[in-house]
Amino acid sequence: MRVSLILIMLLFCTGLFAQNINGKWYGKILQGPGELCQVCDFDVNLKANKKISGMTYSFDDDFDIRIGLSGYFKDDSIYLNEHKELIMADFIRPDGWNVCIKSFALKYHKIGSKEYLLGRGTGYSVEDADSICIPAKIVLSRNLPDLNDYVDQKKDSIIASLVTPVPLSSPPTTLANFAEPFKNTSIKKATEIVVHHTNLLIRLRDYLKIDNDTVTVYQNRRMLKQRIWISKRPVEIELTIDKKYPVNEILLFAENLGQIPPNTSELTLLDGDKSYRIMIESDLQKTAAIYLKYEP
Repeated sequence: MRVSLILIMLLFCTGLFAQNINGKWYGKILQGPGELCQVCDFDVNLKANKKISGMTYSFDDDFDIRIGLSGYFKDDSIYLNEHKELIMADFIRPDGWNVCIKSFALKYHKIGSKEYLLGRGTGYSVEDADSICIPAKIVLSRNLPDLNDYVDQKKDSIIASLVTPVPLSSPPTTLANFAEPFKNTSIKKATEIVVHHTNLLIRLRDYLKIDNDTVTVYQNRRMLKQRIWISKRPVEIELTIDKKYPVNEILLFAENLGQIPPNTSELTLLDGDKSYRIMIESDLQKTAAIYLKYEP
């Protein structure tokens, strides 16, 4: 698993915030499926002054990026915002990686003697402001043992709260008028998702052992992305809802079975600030289908 370290140096005014949050905080960012790093390490150093400013620093062997940020207090919350124009020019990232410009909202919590800053992060792609990044939860603690205890106990529930799982066995209430079969395969049990935006993002990755699975994605029987090699690194596919159809059909056609049949993948659909995780299985006889019903 990819491990990132994000270092945030902040200067802020304590007059509007009742708790003493000066000093170093150890933390983790937890992200839903579709990101290479679902649990990323980061530290926060806080120092009192008249404003919030700083920089996030994320890196490993093949990734190095620094992004400047600013922030403010409102009531009992701290708000931090990265800025696209403050990305350091010498950043490095692997091919296919999407750099997100994130905003964070944090609140102070005390459980017994343990202190935490907890919150949520959202963001958008640095390449396309209309491309929404997968939401994240943020956990900060005064020390590493307390942080690890908290995350160990709550990691699964935190990640689960970031996505809305959709079972493949749920049939759609309204099917688009597309005839079977499709490329000599039958349509597998479909799933219907109600979406509220016309511009959506799909992230597709392998959720089992990488075994050279390859799929082609179709929208309303028209090719959307051809011969995608499924790996742990998510492939992003942008799509626009076609309003002339009551339900848009998304097909994942197996080009092969890989080394371990069937052809398996994990699909994450981003609809505004909502994300849905779907486990996909296709083979040479059946093509997996997802149906998207648009409701403004």
